[in-house]
This record gives sequence, C-alpha cells and structure tokens, in this order.
Amino acid sequence: MDLSEKLTISLTILITGFVVVFAVLILLILLIMIYGAIVSKIQKSADEKKAKKEAELEAEKAASAASAQPVTTPPAAVPAAADGMSDEVIAVIAAAVDAVYGKGAKVKSIKKVPQSRPVWSTAGILDNTRPF
Repeated sequence: MDLSEKLTISLTILITGFVVVFAVLILLILLIMIYGAIVSKIQKSADEKKAKKEAELEAEKAASAASAQPVTTPPAAVPAAADGMSDEVIAVIAAAVDAVYGKGAKVKSIKKVPQSRPVWSTAGILDNTRPF
C-alpha cells in the first residue's frame, strides 16, 4: 500500500466515524425530546384532572356552606401550663399544631422530653450541624 491509499482509507474511516457519532447524537436528542413531550403531556393531563377535582370539591363546599347555617365552634381548650411552661409557649405550640394539622387538631397535653444525651454531646452536634 502506498501513501495515497493509506490516506484515502484513513479519511474514509474518519468521515464514517464522524457521521455515525453525529447520527447517534441526533437520534438521542430526538428520543429525549419525544420523551419530554410525552411526560409533559401526561403531567398536564394529571394537573387538569387535579384542578377539576379541586374545583368540584370547592363547589361542593360552597354549596354545603350556603345551605348550612353558620355554626359557632367553641374555642379549643388550651392545656394548663405544666412543668413551668409559660402560656405563650403553650400558645405557640398549639398554633404550630393547628398550622400543620388543621382546625380539627386538638392539643391534649404538652410534656417536656427528658434529655437523653449529655450536654456536651448536644453542644457538639449543634456546633457541627450549624449552617455556615
């Protein structure tokens, strides 16, 4: 084989390699775009179904609220201060429970949990987990 044949074979292999690599890249891009379109279509239909259900529930609530007479509920009983906790601390705990669990939640008692690790261990944990 002389130099021109080697050069021709090398260029043929090089061009074939480039064509194959770019063809596969284009194929992957198309597959990812198709997958993205399918997933977004599924999410959109799920969101529409969810919005439809929420609208139906709100309509039902509005209809039941309009037909029902206003009912006054007695305020929830706040537990008595125990273990030297102030009324403000108890009110904050009750408000947090109400914010997390909703209006139906009731606080029956509040107890301090005894510390299970030494104070120095707790200080070390707080020092190592504090944000920068």
